[in-house]
Amino acid sequence: MKERLQNVPLQPGVYMFKDREGLVVYVGKAKALRNRMRSYFQVAEKMHPKVRAMMKRVADFDFIVTKTEVEALILENNLIKAYQPRYNIDLRDDKTYPYIKVSIKEKFPRVSVAREERDRESRYFGPFTDVTTLRETLKILNSIFPLRSCKSFRFKPRACLNRDMEKCLAPCVGQISEEAYREMVNGLLNFLEGNPGEVLLSKENEMKAAAANLEYEKAARLRDQIRGLETITAQQQKVVFNASYNLDLIGLMMDEQESLVLVFKIRSGKIIAKDSFWLSRPINEDEPEMMEFFLKQYYNEQEDVPSEIVVSRLPTAQLLMESWLKEKTGIKVELRFPRRGEKKGMLNMVLENAAWLWEEKKNRDRQNHSILLQLSKDLRLEVIPQRIECYDISHLGGEETVGSMVVFTEGLAERKSYRRFKIKTEQNNDFASLAEVLQRRFKKSREENNPAFLPEPDLIIVDGGLGQVNAAKMVLDEIAADIPVFGLAKKNEAIFKPGVGEALVLPRRDEGLKLLQRMRDEAHRFAVEYNRKRRARKIRVSALDDINGIGEERKKQLLTHFGSVSKIRSASLEELGSVPGMNRLAAQNVYRHFRENENNS
Repeated sequence: MKERLQNVPLQPGVYMFKDREGLVVYVGKAKALRNRMRSYFQVAEKMHPKVRAMMKRVADFDFIVTKTEVEALILENNLIKAYQPRYNIDLRDDKTYPYIKVSIKEKFPRVSVAREERDRESRYFGPFTDVTTLRETLKILNSIFPLRSCKSFRFKPRACLNRDMEKCLAPCVGQISEEAYREMVNGLLNFLEGNPGEVLLSKENEMKAAAANLEYEKAARLRDQIRGLETITAQQQKVVFNASYNLDLIGLMMDEQESLVLVFKIRSGKIIAKDSFWLSRPINEDEPEMMEFFLKQYYNEQEDVPSEIVVSRLPTAQLLMESWLKEKTGIKVELRFPRRGEKKGMLNMVLENAAWLWEEKKNRDRQNHSILLQLSKDLRLEVIPQRIECYDISHLGGEETVGSMVVFTEGLAERKSYRRFKIKTEQNNDFASLAEVLQRRFKKSREENNPAFLPEPDLIIVDGGLGQVNAAKMVLDEIAADIPVFGLAKKNEAIFKPGVGEALVLPRRDEGLKLLQRMRDEAHRFAVEYNRKRRARKIRVSALDDINGIGEERKKQLLTHFGSVSKIRSASLEELGSVPGMNRLAAQNVYRHFRENENNS
């Protein structure tokens, strides 16, 4: 590799270190590739222990030359997402609270509650620590901004009940133009961004006009809306600053293992949102490097980027980051570290909040570590398991057999790593199904280097007794996977080890047992949900299979239009004929099919 290094160009680009299996373990960017990469091949004693440990695994490298540093930065982001290298910083979104989501890129945007990973086509507001408060907030907002709430938009012959209840403007039946609807959306966004003044003034003028026209019911309704808006404003805008700042505040805290980043979004001088993120620290990155990594990852996903970003530590390549943000947004974006004044006080407030989150997380980690330590002793494991995977199989009489894999990291559920499997072989053999799931899971991680199945677990739990755990152990032996596996049976909550007939029974109040039970129950829930979903789909589709003239495309159109078979069954002949792709003969066949079945039953 040192010989190859001489041929690496002194140009901007991205480099990738790989292990003996060809798996990418680290991705980095450089202004001059050869100079940056050479720093990893110095005398081992001069390297930090974490870097030294990484380089022991590196057996090969690759690189991509770019024209500019900004291009290298963008490419580095993309490759880290694609490969999820073991020794790169890992950004974990700490959101457990719901947000208000507005799908602004759709023709007629929708308002909903969201907990999922953010996309680039929507705006998010929150978080809301109290779900009840969030639903009340949405109820008030919906009365003022009656936007659609249905999951998919399509034009229909008649509107749903929400229009009659004045909870929707019914764009699906053409009762509002796209321009007028967009104006309503902009009003909602303006309010959620912390600018309630225009909306409140408009509602007050409407209320006065209604009262002057003796429309007292309308005036009373508008009065209630104004009170609701004022309540929401009081809940959301608890901190107001002296000036109408529009900026993001970013505070960073870190120790040897990980870092916490807290982001406060300030719009019109008010805090409108808060985000928190945890970052791993694989090779002892310093604060400027951690801040640079975070800014790249965070603003690569953000549509709402202000012209000023106040940070607790300036990134390593400040000018490069500002150039990238300008190229991304089209506006000049400044990164600042204030040393005095109100912005310094605002930043201190962010760091104080981060300190509370930090202590809460560390206390939880200490408790989880203690539980995992005791569990490793009870199960006689060689290491404390950081990543535990649990598997279950679900079917109903051998139909639509599926498998589930749930993942707990450091004692906490990691839902983004959950996976599900449709069994392709024996449908009514739990042992064979479990073996198939494990074979496919480790094929993904070992043969395909699929980052969705990496890293491999420190411990495997299966839902079941000795039969299931022996089946799992057989697969692990075949692929030479030295991973301990245990089965947790519901009867007496007994823990089985492969090849050992006598089960381990822990006290019912044992915290380690409770952790295994949570994992087992979660794997069971995840598998059952998938099985039910597949059976429901099978029943739904098969109800249309025997109708002449109804192929796959027309089935899809009918289900998309009506939403369910029961609504297709109750539809009139004219409604069936109005579905795109249907003709009168096909509509008559569907109409007659369901009427004849009703008469026969």
